[in-house]
Amino acid sequence: MLKQRGVELKRLTRKPVTVDELPSSFPKTRLMRYLELKFGKRLEDLIMTADTIYELERKLAVDATTISKWRKMLNEVFWGEFNQ
Repeated sequence: MLKQRGVELKRLTRKPVTVDELPSSFPKTRLMRYLELKFGKRLEDLIMTADTIYELERKLAVDATTISKWRKMLNEVFWGEFNQ
């Protein structure tokens, strides 16, 4: 009946959604995307759930200053969206 009315439905697949396909509220660098793929989690979850920047530095093999900048950017994005 739907085809008669011109409505086409997408075929259902079991293809898993990758981290790249998830929507993001800020632009990500290649390193950010690489870390998401490597660990299978969103960058926000990786960075904001750890206790210290130095733990993340060891875990992710990324400099602590870079992680600090990412945390600052994520806080600005989150609080910017929250306050609107």
